[in-house]
Amino acid sequence: MSISLRSFVLLTSLSFTCNFLLAQSDSPTQPAEDAPAQAKTESIPTFRTTVRRVVVDVVVRDSANRPVKGLKASDFIVAEDGHPENILSFDVFDLEKPSISLPPNSPHMPPNHFVNIPATPERGPLYVILYDLANIEIEDQLDARRQVMKFIKSVPDGTRFAIFVRSDSLYLVQGFTADKALLYATLDPSNPKPHVPKVFMMGKNLGYGDPASMINVLTQVNEFLEGVPGHKNLIWLAGTFPLALVPRKEDPREYEDLIISEINVLTRAQVAVYPINVGGVPVNPPGMLTGARPHGGNANQAATSQPSNQTAPSASDPFFNSLSGSAHDPTGLLASMEAQGSGDSIYTDYDIQKALSDATGGHAFYSTNDVTAALDEATAIGGNYYSLTYSPTNQKDDGGRRSIQVRLAERGYHLSYRRFYFTAALHPKDEFLKTSVADASAAPPAPAEYDALQPNMKHGAPMVHDLLFSAHIHADGSPAKASPEQMAQLAEQPAYVSTHHKDKPLAPIDVQRYVIDYRVTDLALKGQAQNGKVPSFEFAAAAFDADSRMLNGIVNETAGDISASSEATKTGVVHVRQQLDIPVHAAWIRIGVRDKLTNRMGTLEVQLPLAPEAPSPAVTSAR
Repeated sequence: MSISLRSFVLLTSLSFTCNFLLAQSDSPTQPAEDAPAQAKTESIPTFRTTVRRVVVDVVVRDSANRPVKGLKASDFIVAEDGHPENILSFDVFDLEKPSISLPPNSPHMPPNHFVNIPATPERGPLYVILYDLANIEIEDQLDARRQVMKFIKSVPDGTRFAIFVRSDSLYLVQGFTADKALLYATLDPSNPKPHVPKVFMMGKNLGYGDPASMINVLTQVNEFLEGVPGHKNLIWLAGTFPLALVPRKEDPREYEDLIISEINVLTRAQVAVYPINVGGVPVNPPGMLTGARPHGGNANQAATSQPSNQTAPSASDPFFNSLSGSAHDPTGLLASMEAQGSGDSIYTDYDIQKALSDATGGHAFYSTNDVTAALDEATAIGGNYYSLTYSPTNQKDDGGRRSIQVRLAERGYHLSYRRFYFTAALHPKDEFLKTSVADASAAPPAPAEYDALQPNMKHGAPMVHDLLFSAHIHADGSPAKASPEQMAQLAEQPAYVSTHHKDKPLAPIDVQRYVIDYRVTDLALKGQAQNGKVPSFEFAAAAFDADSRMLNGIVNETAGDISASSEATKTGVVHVRQQLDIPVHAAWIRIGVRDKLTNRMGTLEVQLPLAPEAPSPAVTSAR
């Protein structure tokens, strides 16, 4: 298995690091250069392993639905396909545990100087709200929106949310933030935002109840989350849920492939799904006179006939032998979805919600008029969990389905966790974000190690502060018409590639050059020097428009010759200057740094336009 390593522990105290970062200096001593492909390969350490490791995030609740804290690795028993597995690592995540943050008395930052340390502590994992207007009845949309806004006012301080809206398409309308005012304003109808209609009246014509389009939507959301460190909770607000993670007998083979692909993305991104049905309590549901009921029928019985903390048949363990699932369907999901397909349950949406949440380690909410309370509960449930890993006994990479079973040594608790995965999901795609470096199209494929930073350079991704740095971003001169070379670079970017015809160059547009002065502060540099290692960093910058499309981006490296790096290794500080030409309508700049020796990263994002400041000396290096 190939997975991102967990965050390294910071090697310096926060107060000492903040002093370094806040003592800004804009006199870079080491320019970032585009290293030749051969030099890049030689300077990057290569780690090879043939051991696959599976990550399982487990939510544990008691009989009163409260999170259970204080458990140890020895309390858990894990099996795959009925075979007990050894737990290799164990971490505890608590919603109340804060991250690092700036000290309350930290000095005020000068204009356009930024640091990748949050002003207030971050808490809990990442949450995504998918506001699925295409699958919400018109009469339910206004109340659902009102209740979400009410929830935002009361979310725990420091909890980070991103908001996607699905209407005529899927839009990221708010990237990850803990700022309640920003989150509230995103959905506030009194302050209309692009792509957030007050009422979406075209839902019946644009994807309502369409499983194929819903798979595409979830795939886009999860691909956005893939590569971002840690566990994520996806809260899906809708009135109907046209998605089953297990194909029905009548589905075509192509649909089964789509489902497997979606499961793989969910697995790689470590996403638990929390579907919330905003349709309220049905007053006179169909089938009432026939005895049908919520969670009723054969489908629900197959899905819920076993406690959540008991799953997995095994020939040697009485616990695993006691379960009702077969060896081919230990979670009961196949039986559940087959029953849905045969029409045995009139509560198909409820069954799909439960099957989807059970399969991914989330929790389903339905038959309730209190959406706000459901959101509160989803946040609390998903914010406290245990994360463990194991190396499966079956190391075959055959793309097959593997079932996961977790229980506690002590009975009486409810466990939520991902119930299965496909071995193909453990091999992330070797994709590299093309940059605007002149020879990007001719360069060989980037090594897999580069992928660590690239997923965190997407607009709206959370701030990363494993590696701390500060930056001064400022404009160099006035906007000017882009040169043919610059336009050729822009034509390769996502914002233009869909409308660009290679036989017809893009018309010149106005671009603004920005200069980014980095100051990387890390006492680990001293340790690297003592071990005879030369500091090696990767610097990335990207600009985005208001619709999150990348307008331009660049990745530079500093291999650091001895004369340039000797002072840095003594002080633990590295200065680097980077330049980026950006179309004048850009809305965001995102920057990031990666230490190639340790794979630690830092990122931050800045909204344009920048604040006014005194003119700085013009940068004389060539465009």
